[in-house]
Amino acid sequence: MLPLIGQLCERVTSVDLSWSGATDTGVKALSDGCAGLRLKSVVLNGCHVTDDPLKKLIMRHKESLCRLEVFGCQFLTPSCLKRIYEMCPGLKHLNVGQVPKVNIHSLKVMASQLKCLISLNLTGLQAVTDATVDTLLQNCVKLQNLTLGSCPGVTDLTLHNISKYTPCIRYLDVSGCKAVTDAGVQSLTLGCRRLEQLDLSSTGTGNRGVTLLANYCSGHLHTVKLSFCHITLDNILKLCRHCKRLRVLHLYGCAHLPTERQIRDVNTTVKVYPVT
Repeated sequence: MLPLIGQLCERVTSVDLSWSGATDTGVKALSDGCAGLRLKSVVLNGCHVTDDPLKKLIMRHKESLCRLEVFGCQFLTPSCLKRIYEMCPGLKHLNVGQVPKVNIHSLKVMASQLKCLISLNLTGLQAVTDATVDTLLQNCVKLQNLTLGSCPGVTDLTLHNISKYTPCIRYLDVSGCKAVTDAGVQSLTLGCRRLEQLDLSSTGTGNRGVTLLANYCSGHLHTVKLSFCHITLDNILKLCRHCKRLRVLHLYGCAHLPTERQIRDVNTTVKVYPVT
């Protein structure tokens, strides 16, 4: 299929091959295709692609490419990613989560080159630390969507720096970052009043953090995930009561779950999961 797209479909601008059987051969076909093909979005999450075909693809479409997703592409090397960042300084959306070979140097190159980033996913990267995120935030001040789930090096300091450098952030995921606590949530709530979606699942967030969310971020929040956090029923209901735009609340693994009626009494639009 990919050779046919490359040869015949010059108006295609977006290709999503996530979790498919696409390999280097298919990726290469998108590089060797018709002269008019200009890809804006390439999504290869979970594909068995290696450095050379991907670099060739990026070289071909570097002028038009705005989105690149290679989540879980385990064969990609830091040198390949470094080259991509250098070739595509205009990238706005990047997903390199669960790419195990990402190192600190490639993250620093990313921060220095990709200053137009709006959305970034670094899920599960061992190289991500407070220091690397700090460098990133100082350079990528347009970030609105940041995913740092299961990054063990992320602590409250990162949330403080997010509030300092990217106060207009709309989406943040720090789920599974065990060192994130109410202190970090405090910095976030005081500095990032436009938050719309927040995932604090499996962090050290507790009642104080949830109260701060209710008091300072009620204007825009519509999705909050607090699964496996230790929160009382009163604070859950307070969050629902204050956040009038809240639509989705995840409380999987929480000991104190509100009933459907209790939720309906304070907020008629929010959906709480799991349903009790």
